[in-house]
Amino acid sequence: MTQPLVNAPAADSKIVTQPLVNAPAADSQLVSTQADNARFKLALEQWLLLHADDPTGVSFVEFAGHSCVVKRYRAKWFSPLIAGLKFAKVVVLSWLCWLLMGERPLPQRLLKNNLQDEAQRLVRLKDAGSSVPKVWYHAPEILVLEYVGQDMPYLIRMATPEGRLGLMSRAAQELANFHRAGFVHGGAQLRNLMVSDDGTATRIDFEENIGEALSLPLAQAYDVFQMVSSMAGLRGHEFSLNERQTLCHQLLAAYLGANPDPLVRAQLISIEKKFAVIKKYLGWCLKSIPGRDIQGFLYVTNTLRLSLRDE
Repeated sequence: MTQPLVNAPAADSKIVTQPLVNAPAADSQLVSTQADNARFKLALEQWLLLHADDPTGVSFVEFAGHSCVVKRYRAKWFSPLIAGLKFAKVVVLSWLCWLLMGERPLPQRLLKNNLQDEAQRLVRLKDAGSSVPKVWYHAPEILVLEYVGQDMPYLIRMATPEGRLGLMSRAAQELANFHRAGFVHGGAQLRNLMVSDDGTATRIDFEENIGEALSLPLAQAYDVFQMVSSMAGLRGHEFSLNERQTLCHQLLAAYLGANPDPLVRAQLISIEKKFAVIKKYLGWCLKSIPGRDIQGFLYVTNTLRLSLRDE
């Protein structure tokens, strides 16, 4: 559920205004035209001063009547250790991509996933007309974004069974439109699709660099896999196992109907064949292992097989 917004200091407060903090002047940037709003800029400056020592995390804040999301990354003494573990993780991921998808992305490209990288991707996508959050401000350790609504998983849990099918079609259509425009998300899980009160859908969380690390058809097929897999592993007791499988089928069928790109479909078929081999020889073992990721893998494998059976 969306967290309540925290009010920033009022624009006419007595706090002395100083330059924006947390980054050298050359590296920080107030990106949007909202920078022309003096009250907004003042409220943001004051909040950054008051919260200069906040730890890594995400805050929901209101600046001069504008709801925002503040993402912060704070380096710590053990950050080099974390960086080493992160590099080891992406090396393993790189080889898994080669085994399961036939392409091996360079670890160096996968590691381009800090807040500055995300800000740059969002600005490029916004300039291209994509429905992504506006970037109000960014610096090496902080990113201030427009608040864009409620996450799709919450809406799915609250909906009726018929309403959930409609939400599956909506989510699939949004991703298909994004792909037809030539883009890749890299984090296409349902939790990263937000819906505002007026019904506008917006994609969030563009930290991952998978789109520049893989070929376009494979990267888009991976987006589809992430979307279906996130439905398969969605937390919640509101739907039965059969309904969960039905919703996965609806997601993939709606996507393929909205984006019948043969190159993306061919990549999905290739992924399905490799997953089918894994399930054939290890399925008996996987079924006995609890956990959303393992069970989600089985749902996705079934969904790909049934939806692509005519190939």
